[in-house]
Amino acid sequence: MNFEDSCKTSIGLAQNSSVISDEVFKKMLENCFAILTGKEEIHSIMGLCQSKPDVLKEFYAALLCVSAEFARRRSSTEDILRFLNTDCGLPLKKSNLFTEYFDKNKLALETSLLNITGALPHVTDVKWKIDYIVKSNTMDSSEGPIFRINLISEKFDTESQHKKLENIMFNCTSQELQDLVYKLKDAVRHCSSVTQRLL
Repeated sequence: MNFEDSCKTSIGLAQNSSVISDEVFKKMLENCFAILTGKEEIHSIMGLCQSKPDVLKEFYAALLCVSAEFARRRSSTEDILRFLNTDCGLPLKKSNLFTEYFDKNKLALETSLLNITGALPHVTDVKWKIDYIVKSNTMDSSEGPIFRINLISEKFDTESQHKKLENIMFNCTSQELQDLVYKLKDAVRHCSSVTQRLL
């Protein structure tokens, strides 16, 4: 797992049971998975703070971050345990409790991540063709190839409880396609920089 060292250190705060007891850890897991699946927090974070609220908040932020990332990557239980035990140094009892909550909420987490954008589609694949218009009744010479793009997106359908594929089809010129590719690369770069700051 490629997480920043600061994130691993923040998760590692749960090693010390005098700072984050087993009971507090369990309540924070309940809150974490409630929030990530679109429900209300079960426990007040301020109510869980005994003497070090800043440490608890730092751990909670890292817990939310890694939980969402595990769901996004569809990480296996073995990968999660390896990360929590080896990279973060969590005791086996806490690591197993995390994977138990993660497995129980996995479908709801994936659903929440799929539908996080609301009206915006989650693009998973693309198909394309090139057409070249040699001559038409409206123009004597062509302006280059026409690209026929089909973006395949997926969304979780709450009625059928399954992922649903949708097609987004459009035509564009070579210049329009270059503009689209540039904007997509720019968006990916911005998302990467935001993710690096969070992890």
